[in-house]
Amino acid sequence: RQAMDTLSFSGPIVSITAGWRDSAGEIEDLQADIGQPIEDLMIYHRAEDIFAREHELRALQRERQDQLLELQRLYRMRLTPAMQAARSLLRDQGQPGLLRLEQRAAISQVRALDRHHVTRIAAIHHEFDVRRAALDIPTATAQRDKVLEKVANAGVVLIAGGHVAVLLNRMRLFRLSDSLLHKPVIAWSAGAMVLGERIVLFHDDAPQGERDAEVLDAGLGIVHRLIPLPHAKSRLDWSSRTRMALFSRRFAP
Repeated sequence: RQAMDTLSFSGPIVSITAGWRDSAGEIEDLQADIGQPIEDLMIYHRAEDIFAREHELRALQRERQDQLLELQRLYRMRLTPAMQAARSLLRDQGQPGLLRLEQRAAISQVRALDRHHVTRIAAIHHEFDVRRAALDIPTATAQRDKVLEKVANAGVVLIAGGHVAVLLNRMRLFRLSDSLLHKPVIAWSAGAMVLGERIVLFHDDAPQGERDAEVLDAGLGIVHRLIPLPHAKSRLDWSSRTRMALFSRRFAP
């Protein structure tokens, strides 16, 4: 509501709640917070309808998701020892003149791995886009055009949180990034994460135990030179100088 009060706009307010999955579109609480009518774009449910009708597209989507999951597993296998080495070197009390260069080299290796991972992900997305363009998918095209028209006519677009991978997946399906470039957007939680150039999963005290931050995917690239970190006050261990130093140097600038 505070963000809304800073905007001057004309046109309807629309929302994207695909990250809520089956609860997408249940915006009564959101409307109460905003105090104005909102139309949800229902892109999660629209996507489910598309996949029920367009079987080739559904199979292609499933193939891409399987590839991305496997690539993320392989990335973690390389990331864990690289991060362990970087942390150990940052904690080491060896000769400063020698140690400093090794610390920089270790962090550079992690940064290079992150870049490599994003490049591999981009190649998978590119292959998907090429193969999708060859499909005859009238339901998907019609639904996409309806959504893009609503965004074009909107005064403000709200993007809620939820499951970040599902949200990004559905927003890519409807090719929303170009349309959002020219709109006032208010986004929070996972909704903010998808707007950056990279999506970073992070939680120093996750229920399954301490884990390293990892790059999940390239974001929509609407916000530049910024990695949104929702709930960072509770999810990052600010008491650990080593973890925070490595985190900030790894993802700088």
